[in-house]
Amino acid sequence: MSRWIALGLRRGMLTTGYPRHPDPGAPPAAVRVRAEALTAEQAVRAADLCPTGAIQVEGDAGTGALRVDMGRCVMCGRCVRALPDAFTYSTAPEVAVRSRERLTLRAVWSRGEGPQPEAIEAAEELQRRSLSLFRRSLHIRHVDAGSCNGCESELQMLGSPVYDLHRLGLFFTPTPRHADCLLVTGVVTRQMEQPLRDTYDAMPEPKLVVAAGACAIAGGPFEGGLTVRGPLDHVLPVDVYVPGCPPSPLALLHALLLAVGRAQERCSPGVRDGS
Repeated sequence: MSRWIALGLRRGMLTTGYPRHPDPGAPPAAVRVRAEALTAEQAVRAADLCPTGAIQVEGDAGTGALRVDMGRCVMCGRCVRALPDAFTYSTAPEVAVRSRERLTLRAVWSRGEGPQPEAIEAAEELQRRSLSLFRRSLHIRHVDAGSCNGCESELQMLGSPVYDLHRLGLFFTPTPRHADCLLVTGVVTRQMEQPLRDTYDAMPEPKLVVAAGACAIAGGPFEGGLTVRGPLDHVLPVDVYVPGCPPSPLALLHALLLAVGRAQERCSPGVRDGS
């Protein structure tokens, strides 16, 4: 008998306590960056290692700037393995943000000094939404606009007894006319652009859009391809960005709960949130 089957029979079905309690079994959700732990030479090396351009360097080891874009990160682990003091995996699922700029980190250096972060808005430092917002329901229409099905495999997990998204008032719907939120995965191919717009137009107000995964946010490894129209915010207004390749189920839950807060904002103009 498989040890996993034996473990399941012994422990029973355990539903995660997130978001009321941290999930001790949470998988890595993002790469955490400590730019101050890098030397200028290491920053240049990290940029050379990155296959998607998530880590970029301007200048040289003498004077330059480091830019880390978590929206492009596919979590390949090259930077983590090569420079573990500066790059580590984070299991905190609160990685979704409301503006594209908050997924970036920038640090500069000059001769004799290592990289110094500038106005860091780290994704993992995003504050948790108030539990009072979690009582609102959200109906979600998912559209695969050109993915490898990695994100879809994580989305399917949300309906399992482990994550049980229904307990949080989150429901997937097959029709956009019943949807509050449009969740998009994939790079947005040119063939899917019009169906995506048609889906968005069919949704009632207030319309929410969630870009899930590195491909939807920045194109991932397919950025600049002949058949690629994305990223998503070039086609539709995006309310929430959730990085990852693919995003973990808990990160997706956090993104949808963050979207619930945006729905409350639009229905109640006097309510605002700074996240």
